[in-house]
Amino acid sequence: MGVIVGDTVRGLYHAVFRPSRLVAVPGRRTDRSTAEVLRQSWQLLVVYLANLVLYAGPLTLAGIGISAGSSVPNWLVGVTGEEPGTAALFFAGFLQNSLYLFGVTVATLVGVHFALLVTLQSDGFFRTAYSIVYSTSIYLAGIFTIVWYLTTAGGVANARQFVINLQVEFIYAVIDLLGSDIAFQIARPETIVPGPFSVVGEAALVALAVLVVYYFYSLYLGTRLNHDAGRFESYLVIVVVVALPVLYVVGSIVATTIQQGSMLA
Repeated sequence: MGVIVGDTVRGLYHAVFRPSRLVAVPGRRTDRSTAEVLRQSWQLLVVYLANLVLYAGPLTLAGIGISAGSSVPNWLVGVTGEEPGTAALFFAGFLQNSLYLFGVTVATLVGVHFALLVTLQSDGFFRTAYSIVYSTSIYLAGIFTIVWYLTTAGGVANARQFVINLQVEFIYAVIDLLGSDIAFQIARPETIVPGPFSVVGEAALVALAVLVVYYFYSLYLGTRLNHDAGRFESYLVIVVVVALPVLYVVGSIVATTIQQGSMLA
């Protein structure tokens, strides 16, 4: 138990003050045996799953992902064979909270490693996975936690609306860029900042901004330290990660346009 607590405290210290120690693969050996690579990959998977539980567990216990009108997936109803109870609702909320972080982790991992392969900078998939697992487990999990807090907490209405307005404006910017006339379900905000923020809301926004900076910086460090990539290639990796949500919105717009076209045909 003491070792786990010590590792946790050490990890948090590195996350704040020495992010390079957090995302860098220990040692520079590239001639590891297959058995050693598999062992290290298994350890990395265990670390990620443990961090995923530490992220999704408290959120679900706090009621995030579970509401009065919550429902559970049809497949879970089929497994239980009866009306889902509290445990099933908790599991569904835990699964939902976990999938958000897991989905973005996978997308980031694929995008970053693709950029490294294209630029001929890759020094192995494991090295990419190592930095992504730790950067998403700490910084991205923190970002999602604060967003969830702003979504559910009281006294932070303007900060919550500010974050929503940023997301909606981002989607409309992509729509404008594509020249699409698709109708988004939420109206475009007239102003991004709805009003003055409360002290708590302002603190949450500052923490959110700091975590975003840490997240991109950790991706930059992971690329440079684990793959000996140059600055240009490392910046390119960040560009690819930033482009991922743009591609997601573009894909959604294209899918919606195709669906609307098939309905009119």
